[in-house]
Order: sequence, then structure tokens, then C-alpha cells
Amino acid sequence: MTLNDLKIIGAMLYVCEGTKVRRDFRTKNGYVYSIELTNSDFKIIKIFSRFLKKIIEADWNRVKGQVFLYPDLVEKELVKYWSDASGIPINQFQKSIILKVKNGKFTASPFGTFKLRYACKDDFLKLQSIIKEVWRDARVV
Repeated sequence: MTLNDLKIIGAMLYVCEGTKVRRDFRTKNGYVYSIELTNSDFKIIKIFSRFLKKIIEADWNRVKGQVFLYPDLVEKELVKYWSDASGIPINQFQKSIILKVKNGKFTASPFGTFKLRYACKDDFLKLQSIIKEVWRDARVV
């Protein structure tokens, strides 16, 4: 895969699965400029992590991971699983969220769900610029 392929894939993954800019009501006219992507697919987390490292050039010491799981899953095993997928050291994981009730309408992932979080306004704006470039190159704007 070329770096250009990785740039396009990473940008589109974020467009589809990433958390968008949102208001921070703790300050007047404040916004949260955090790159966050949540998913239960190992491959999506792995390639988005590669995108952050190689294209965004994220400060990996500031990247955080968080696991969402049900009580019948083993937290320690899932943290290791997602650490391996994301390349985020376990000591950079935030407290796991243990969900209380399973919704009977879907089958929960046996690996839980993972959130990758990176708070850096400059890199958030860099990502937005890349997304605009990808849309422009695709001739959809």
C-alpha cells in the first residue's frame, strides 16, 4: 500500500467512523478538537493507527485507547488485544467502560469495542485538510 492509499483510506475511515468536532460547553465558544475513532473491527483500528502514525505523524505518547465491554468478557485480555491492534501501549489506556445491559437486537462483539483518542488541535486541523483534499481529488466538491 502506498502512502497516498493510506492517506485516502485513513481520511475516509474518519469521515465514516470518526467523532466530529463538537462544542465544549465548559468554555465560551470552545470546541473539542480531538481525533476519535470507535470500532469493533481489529483491521479498522490497525489501519487507522497506521494512518495516524505515518500520515498525521501523531505524537504517539498522547494517543489514548479505551475499551468498551460487557461483564462476561475478560477486560485484561481485551486491553492486550486492542493494544496489539492499535500499537498503543497499555499504560496509555483510559479506564475501560463496562456496559451493563446487552441489547438483544444484535450480537455483541466478543472483542468489545475500542475507542482511539488523540487530542491535538493542529493535527485535527491537518486531518480536516486531508479530508478536503481527498474529496477535491475525488471531484465531489
